[in-house]
Amino acid sequence: MDKIKEAASVIIDINKYRNEQIKDYDLIKTVCGYFDKIKEEEITQADLQFLKYISNSVGIPHFFDLLEKFKINTTIVNFDLNTLSAIIYESTLNLTENNKVHKYQKQILEKFIPQSLNRYFLSASTSFGKTHLVFDIIKKMEYENVVLIFPTIALLSENLERLASSENYQYFLDTYNIHTLSEVPELGKKNLFIYTPERFLSFIEKRVDQIQFDFAFVDEVYKIDNDYIIDEVVRENERDVAYRLAVFYSLKPEVDVLLAGPYIDFHQHNSTGYNASFDRFLSENQIQLIDYNNYEIVNKSFSDIKGKSQYTIDEELTLNFESNNKEERFIEIVKSIIGIRQNSIVYCYSISSVESYAKKLIASKILSKHDSLDYSDFITHVTDNFSSEWTVIEALKNGIGIHHGLVPKYLQKEIVTLFNMNQLKVLISTTTITEGVNTSAKNLVVMHSKKGNKELKKFDAKNIAGRAGRFLFHYSGRVIVLKNNFMQAINSDAEGIKHKNYDLEAPKDEIDLFYTNDEFLKEEDKQRIIDIKKMQEIRKIPDFVFSLYKVVSRLHKIEIYDRIQNISELELHAIKALIRQINFRLKIDRDGFQVLLNILEPIILNQNLKFLIEQKDKNERYSILTHLVQNYLEEGFMGSVKFKLEERNMSVDEAIRDTAKFVYNTLKYQVVKYLGVFNIMYKLSQSEKTNQSFEEVGGIDRLLTKLEYNALTESGRIASDYGVPSAIVDYYEGQNNAEDIKAKFDNYEKNIFEKVEKIIRRND
Repeated sequence: MDKIKEAASVIIDINKYRNEQIKDYDLIKTVCGYFDKIKEEEITQADLQFLKYISNSVGIPHFFDLLEKFKINTTIVNFDLNTLSAIIYESTLNLTENNKVHKYQKQILEKFIPQSLNRYFLSASTSFGKTHLVFDIIKKMEYENVVLIFPTIALLSENLERLASSENYQYFLDTYNIHTLSEVPELGKKNLFIYTPERFLSFIEKRVDQIQFDFAFVDEVYKIDNDYIIDEVVRENERDVAYRLAVFYSLKPEVDVLLAGPYIDFHQHNSTGYNASFDRFLSENQIQLIDYNNYEIVNKSFSDIKGKSQYTIDEELTLNFESNNKEERFIEIVKSIIGIRQNSIVYCYSISSVESYAKKLIASKILSKHDSLDYSDFITHVTDNFSSEWTVIEALKNGIGIHHGLVPKYLQKEIVTLFNMNQLKVLISTTTITEGVNTSAKNLVVMHSKKGNKELKKFDAKNIAGRAGRFLFHYSGRVIVLKNNFMQAINSDAEGIKHKNYDLEAPKDEIDLFYTNDEFLKEEDKQRIIDIKKMQEIRKIPDFVFSLYKVVSRLHKIEIYDRIQNISELELHAIKALIRQINFRLKIDRDGFQVLLNILEPIILNQNLKFLIEQKDKNERYSILTHLVQNYLEEGFMGSVKFKLEERNMSVDEAIRDTAKFVYNTLKYQVVKYLGVFNIMYKLSQSEKTNQSFEEVGGIDRLLTKLEYNALTESGRIASDYGVPSAIVDYYEGQNNAEDIKAKFDNYEKNIFEKVEKIIRRND
């Protein structure tokens, strides 16, 4: 590196910025690039002074601090006026002794003004630091009741862990009662709720009139538009409904709001443009746009690998290929990155392709000498609790992490942790890596340009590319592309986000009708609302029933109510026997459960669930789902795996995938949702027939809680959210034999138990 030449380029760009010839985000790229190059050089005191000056000139003093991660002593001995002014400016970015924001975070922070309505939609790069900013806003504004809505349980638990384990967040533990479960026995004077959209909706069903929020943060708000949901499995996806409802209920009058997402296009192309509906949503709810999409705090380089035999990526990495074969080039890329002592994320479009490329990497033997001793306790735990034949275990032994939606959640979490600690060299993943998972990889290798069977949009591609490089870890990230259509997606025109409740022409699901203003409803939509309300009045169904399980339509709830009203005495007797079994033994009565499934089957939209109900056992008596639920309650996740291995002759990989698909995609969401609808309509029916109050009627509530959390106690449910082995959940559930369970923990379980105890006992 020619330091004089490179430094001159930085100074030229600083002057261009001051003369308004380039934008501030262009200057960030220049300064960030200079730091990336000089970190490998011998740095003098004069260099340090210059680096301190330019990092503050661009408003990101963290660039200078990051040098220490590269073993560079950043102590400045001699001060000149530029250094002194840089230090004075930096002090304005220090919120506390241990908390420093960059200039662009502070610009947003300053927009929040007490005694004003503060409502913003922030779209920014993945390296911007949005979540960190949210906690600074809460602290500055001293809100009393706050809700933070994240897309996944994993992110919910990550933020709970952040508050409970970092001294920098002690303020929140001291100031707020922190809630993550929808059942909140007692509210504090100040409350901080950390929820998914579904859990937020469940909470407000119970507490809607008992609390007034002061501030709501909704992360990854693009999920209000189904077309924007990134998912490697093409299936029924209702998350857009849950997200729209969560946003609707968070936007109460006088509530401050920050909606956030990465790389959302704001530009309306014409008066009836693609995102005109979203513009109307923002305008009518007094939400102002903040566009920081171009502010890449970590630089990105894109290398489109085509037919050449050699590619010089940068001064550090050169790729040499002996073959045009994609798989062989993939192995060479990973080998070259390992050769410079770095790790890499590999993006694949599907679960099967993730496991296939993991097997190819194992077979190549480029990681055969990998030392897995540091996490041998984890490998032992996975082997003992799953199967030694599982591909995930062989991959771990070779320093490879497998990450997709059908790997049990606590294993996903540990695999990412090991990868971030550089104990795993490669992380092969589907789009699950974009779902709020924080990784510290400099390199991203792109194998496909699809998510499931769908071609990637520009938004998808940029979000995936955003995993390369992480703020406070790297100055730059490399995106190495082995599927050329990915670059077409990166360079394509952006598509704006839609909000169907603000678009007259958008077809409305029945659920959307009741949350859409009349001006965006067609006459036939308005008539549908009138017809449904008449049906409600005829049956005298109270409004509060429709507020429960909001993602199921009113018509479907009415249909279930009618079916329950018309069941025979024999069927009613079977249902009551089921409820007794659940409440006394947490087991299901098969006859009663089958009656329940028969009532629900006509309204079920999810095809996987419908199949499991329609498909009967060999005696044609009970649905397959009846056996699966009973088996899960009695033997848990691995009991289901064992059943598939022995009874259905599946391979280990197939059995674990199939069980995970059922447990995480069907049981904990779809089954719980529909059983929940049965529960409320059954209670309503029985309360009318027996003159009991709705709350007094016994139902299947205990089963619903067990299926959703695999736990009944508050501590067990928090542990389940956090992501722990089943033995630890059993400890919190096993009131009489907890210590016996704890005594049998393996070394890995002991380590995780210590972490989760800090979370659960945070208020002790």
